[in-house]
Amino acid sequence: MSIPFSQADDRDFPFEFERKFFVDEIPQDALDHGSEQIIVQAYVFAEAGYAIRVRITFRGVEIEFPKFDDRTDYVGSYERRVLAALMMHEDIESHASATMGVKSPSINGERYELETEIALDVAVQILQHSANLILKRRYSIWYGEDGWEFDLFAGQNQGLIVAECERLTPVVNLEIPQFCVTEVTGDPRFTNDSLSKEPWTQWDTIYRTELAARGPYFLNFGSEK
Repeated sequence: MSIPFSQADDRDFPFEFERKFFVDEIPQDALDHGSEQIIVQAYVFAEAGYAIRVRITFRGVEIEFPKFDDRTDYVGSYERRVLAALMMHEDIESHASATMGVKSPSINGERYELETEIALDVAVQILQHSANLILKRRYSIWYGEDGWEFDLFAGQNQGLIVAECERLTPVVNLEIPQFCVTEVTGDPRFTNDSLSKEPWTQWDTIYRTELAARGPYFLNFGSEK
């Protein structure tokens, strides 16, 4: 849960609480009934789990991502091309918003995060001059009392799907849905800042082999269901 600077005075310690899961397929009801966004983001700084992120979020924009070609689409060229196409959408300023966020390392699904809005044109220039970008579609839906987000990555991270459950308090006593293959909350490889530098297409086969050998794993906070 991101806390913008405008609300920072309401909370002395702005944190997000989330758990992340590797997913093979997005549930059909999330595709049919979830809210959809397209997100393009880059990291101005990302070291040791700390990060400064610039993100543009597009809502209500229909676009089909072009086919990714790893022979020519590298160092963010694919993501920048899609960003340029998105910015050509009619009345784009009413469909897009830009933010800058500061994050700390995640410890058991808890991390510091503070976010503020920035000018859209400034964010575009930062992303267009960044080498390592993230492009994804996000589907958000409620299951019971929990909000879930499904990130379907594209470009250099094509084929990766990550589900996140977020709460305003630590995510304990969670009823883990069937679509969760295994938990990746504590796996630094699945952070977006890491994926921007070491994309999924470079190690997906290695990970799937690793997962098949060890089997699924889920953290146990309280009474997991």
